[in-house]
Amino acid sequence: MRTVKSLSAYLLILAVVSLMFSACKKKTDDVEQTVLTVKGSDTMVNLSQKWAETYMKLHPEVAIQVTGGGSGTGVAALLNKTTDLANSSRELKAVELEDAKSKGVTPFVYKVALDGIAVIVHPESKVDSLTIEQVRDIFSGKITNWKDVGGANLPITLYGRENSSGTYEFFKEHVLGKVDGKQVDYSPSTQVLQGTAALGEAVARDNKGIGYGGVGYFAERTDVKILYIKKDKDSPGILPSENKKVNYEAIWSGDYSISRYLYCFTNGEATGKVKDFMDFIISPEGQKVVETMEYIPLPAKK
Repeated sequence: MRTVKSLSAYLLILAVVSLMFSACKKKTDDVEQTVLTVKGSDTMVNLSQKWAETYMKLHPEVAIQVTGGGSGTGVAALLNKTTDLANSSRELKAVELEDAKSKGVTPFVYKVALDGIAVIVHPESKVDSLTIEQVRDIFSGKITNWKDVGGANLPITLYGRENSSGTYEFFKEHVLGKVDGKQVDYSPSTQVLQGTAALGEAVARDNKGIGYGGVGYFAERTDVKILYIKKDKDSPGILPSENKKVNYEAIWSGDYSISRYLYCFTNGEATGKVKDFMDFIISPEGQKVVETMEYIPLPAKK
């Protein structure tokens, strides 16, 4: 009987020790992570993923999920409180600010980098430069043949972005602009593509094509040609990239006229891990990531 009692006691101790060991192991294996979500601009998605990868190496306790969909998609998610951070390649619209107010959201704006919008054609195109007015007339459908801007006698094929894209919005507002107070719209013949990468591929396959997008996507490519852009017919043509390198000085100075800031929006000023991530993005290390991804880092503070 004593033997049975001793054996029972031994099994009980073993069970308790096993449970204790199991709990410790579970605690060790289940590393608690804070999950941050980032959503928005397709122009910024590669840059944002690189920021996230670099940050997570330094902070394994944080997992960051980055998706694109366009600036409008990111802003909508922020206003619906389904993302921690929205990437945008344009400023917030008045209607979005009104919507935010009605939903109790207070967007806080961070400038995180700059981008130059490159106008691209097929490498075989005879056209090397365009004025802003010519670009507007081409994308609005006023000019439909390359011979009218110094090229071959070929019809122009237009490639553009979907209307949820911040690049679409920026290009429409700053390049197509207004005539007699009325916004100029894209030609109905514009072929709409999902994402800058798809647009680049389309232009690379079409010797009649023309498109636009963040210069970072095209700076190192040899299957598309980036055009010189002139503010007017008497101004010098400026390239947003030269020798496969983004032309920082031309974009910081505004000499290259199709450039913009890139933004991150949060609901109120960021706190906690979101603030830590934002601090990293605008730090020298985060801005070094901007350079390696062929975007334009923020100008040094003077």
